Amino acid sequence: MNKDSEKHHTFDGPSMDQVKNTGRSLLAGLAALVPFIGTIWLLVIVYRIMLKAGDLMILGVMKFVSLLIGQPKAYETWHVDFYGSNLLRFLLPIILTALVGIAVLNKPGKRVLHWMNELVQKIPVIGFIYSALVQFVDAVRGLGDDRKFKSVVYIEYPSPGCRLIGFVTGNFHDEQKGNDVTSVFIPTSPNPMTGFMLIVDDDKVIPCDMSIERATKMILSAGLVTPDHLGDAVRVNDAPPPKVEEGAPEKEDTSSGA
Repeated sequence: MNKDSEKHHTFDGPSMDQVKNTGRSLLAGLAALVPFIGTIWLLVIVYRIMLKAGDLMILGVMKFVSLLIGQPKAYETWHVDFYGSNLLRFLLPIILTALVGIAVLNKPGKRVLHWMNELVQKIPVIGFIYSALVQFVDAVRGLGDDRKFKSVVYIEYPSPGCRLIGFVTGNFHDEQKGNDVTSVFIPTSPNPMTGFMLIVDDDKVIPCDMSIERATKMILSAGLVTPDHLGDAVRVNDAPPPKVEEGAPEKEDTSSGA
């Protein structure tokens, strides 16, 4: 057989376009599946934690009953296993939490909770951790609450053309300056639990039509999740833009040739 007539089959491998398309498909699939998988995973973890807490509560009740009847080891032969027992163990921590919530909403419960907070906060190290957790829970519970954040605004900082996202917390009249001012909370990104509060003149506040939920998502994602429409930002009272001072150098026109 003539060697020149032999056919040599070579494998060149996938092209760059095929690799890019495969990568895009993989990323698109991950973006679609990760939220669902993450949600199911968290729900399973919460369900298992609730079941474990329910088991501990039932075990505590059985130990208490065995002590009342004078047989401390009697609970070891008792079993809570019937149709729907998992549902019972799951609901017990929820019912207990709801009962605690009802208790602390009343005046006697609030007094007991306040007394316990002061007692725990006096313990070295443990008090610091407890106080930090209390502040974190309060911040999460009040995040996005209409009573706390009224609207979303922009504050021009640190230079013209740059804007910070802020949440309006209140409006009042400054008697010392004789004008109306707005209190604005500026959260940090990606942790909106911390930030700083500004007192800004009303004419320096730039309104924004973003909802509080959208602005919070944008801050949490460090700008990766942006709203479809940021809206038109217009100065309050239609204040004109700052005038250019006389004698300031003008920009050279480079659009036309020499």
